Amino acid sequence: MDKLIDYGGYAAYRKTVTELTANLKTLLELSEGVQLPNTADSIKETIEKTSDEHFEVAIVGEFKRGKSTLINALLGQEVLPADVLPATATLNRVTYSKDPYVSVEYKNGSHEKVDIDKLADYVTKLTAESEEKAETVKEATVYYDTEFCKNNVDIIDTPGLNDDEQMTNVTLSILPKIDAAVFVISANSPFSQFEKDFLEKKMLTSDVGRIIFVVNCFGTFAREDENKIVETVRTRITRYVMEKAKKVMGEDSREFAAYKRKIGTPRVIGVYAKRALTAKKIEDPNLLAESNFPEFEKALETMLTKERGVIALQILANKITNSGTEIMRSVVMQENALMMENDEFMKKYSAAIEEIESIRNKKRQEFVKINDAANKVFADLQPVLDSYWSNIEEAAMEVIDNFQMSSDDFKKDRLKIVTSKLTDKIKENIETRAQLICEQIQNSINVAINVEAERLQDFEDEFFESVSRIQSMFAVSDRVSKNGGIADKVTGAAIGSFGVGGAFLGFREAGVKGALLGGATAFAGFSATYYAAMMLASFIGLASAPVTLCLMALAGLAGTFTSSFAIDKLLVNERIDKYKANFKTQVRKQFHEMKLNTDFTETVRKQVFTAFEGLKTKIEDETEIILRDTQETLDNLNNMKAEKSHISEKEMDRLHDIAEKASKIVSDAYALRKALTEETE
Repeated sequence: MDKLIDYGGYAAYRKTVTELTANLKTLLELSEGVQLPNTADSIKETIEKTSDEHFEVAIVGEFKRGKSTLINALLGQEVLPADVLPATATLNRVTYSKDPYVSVEYKNGSHEKVDIDKLADYVTKLTAESEEKAETVKEATVYYDTEFCKNNVDIIDTPGLNDDEQMTNVTLSILPKIDAAVFVISANSPFSQFEKDFLEKKMLTSDVGRIIFVVNCFGTFAREDENKIVETVRTRITRYVMEKAKKVMGEDSREFAAYKRKIGTPRVIGVYAKRALTAKKIEDPNLLAESNFPEFEKALETMLTKERGVIALQILANKITNSGTEIMRSVVMQENALMMENDEFMKKYSAAIEEIESIRNKKRQEFVKINDAANKVFADLQPVLDSYWSNIEEAAMEVIDNFQMSSDDFKKDRLKIVTSKLTDKIKENIETRAQLICEQIQNSINVAINVEAERLQDFEDEFFESVSRIQSMFAVSDRVSKNGGIADKVTGAAIGSFGVGGAFLGFREAGVKGALLGGATAFAGFSATYYAAMMLASFIGLASAPVTLCLMALAGLAGTFTSSFAIDKLLVNERIDKYKANFKTQVRKQFHEMKLNTDFTETVRKQVFTAFEGLKTKIEDETEIILRDTQETLDNLNNMKAEKSHISEKEMDRLHDIAEKASKIVSDAYALRKALTEETE
């Protein structure tokens, strides 16, 4: 079992995933062997998802911070184009392949396969022709034989954040979808105003926990100065992100305390990417050590495998324990039921069917409570929604009131420039205010979902207790088959004192919770850690919910304030306050039109009810897998009893073999789940 718990590096993590997947495939065969079609379908779905999973790491930052060079250093060779001018003009993905080539996906949906030495012609701004071509490209995927990507890690090279507004938005849109991000900062000019604004205003609060900040171009400073630069950057980032989190969550909230504890000190590492690339190309370990690149690589590996990966492993282990226990339960029921007299079986069969219906009735009652929780969340958000547009308008008015002007600004050649600047400031301020409101709303939804997930633990306990009662109805302790009862044989092997029927109760006694929600709730609360939140959200279809809400809310704002307001020539010689008053009137008019065309309240309503509906769907799916298979097992047994069938010694041996295989797999998965939970405490 020790080998299963080794997941601290890429190779060990992939090995653990492979072993867990192999166990799932075995359970798939076993579930088909005992006629559990719903369990089998669920296992198949998990296996298919696992086969397509890989880590995605985005490299982001302002242009000319050395992003492409850093990627090439990770890969150990010059794969992506890098230049002294802003080079990357599209999203470039690097993934593993023995045969190198590039697949270009165009914005019109078409694809083209090109030679890898032609990559620069499609994705850069190095020539007028390549820049024109790059404007038609959505994403270029570089297939390359590199050791780094063999670890099931894809790297995404992004355009410079402040090189082009449209490409900046493209970069921002992918952040919620990736597993980790590397934010590249230059040691020569650490923390520009744009980088400060990006952290404070653009980046979602939930993104920070999966970002490594890399201060590039070390090696040109004294070691003492390098340490000072890193510490300065770390201090600034901590201040920016914590101030943002306070605004989103509330300084005295439990969510902020958990966020602060989980995020801790942001990861900031100084490297010299160009030196690291050279060191790898000439295979010089001393030069590589001088670049400090190994420290960065190790931090990235740990983030992916021991933070993001641990949740994925727990979900796999959870599926194994659920499915394996269901197989054992079915085996025990089959053996015991076939040993019963028909009259006794029919009596217990009827009681079991009633218990199944009782479980479903309890579930319906829980769904009513979930609906009530959704309604309450939406009602609690109503004051925020009612004041949304006035809040945004207030942000615009503040800009106008505080905008510094002089008489010179009313000169004909200056007024248009001044107005454009004022418009840009309004746009920036209202987008910042809108994003903060959206994040606060999403945080409220997240907190409520977490509360419901925790409340549903009581229902989960009741559910598995009821399922165990159905099995116990068919106990035949006073009759023992020739080879001994299956329940007796698997109880000790599977989970010690918990027994087959009490498997799930045993998990909860050991502190491993959340079986119906994929196990993510076994870790910290929904808002406490990004990865647990992401995995739970992915189970209920909300993985990109925060950014979706923000983008929908900001769409109307950005579209309206991208160009200057029309200027009445009669205002040129008027006083500043008259100009500002007129400007306010125009802004209010546009806000009124935006409010009519954008139903923000409806957007939030859909977000709230989609979240809670996803919770219901997940519980419905997971419980029905067990209930339908339990009922089908009972119906099959009923048909066999009607035919006066008896269990043969050969069939008994087959069932024993299935139960013992399942019990060993469940035992290993249970040990892994317990270890993973202890690891995160």
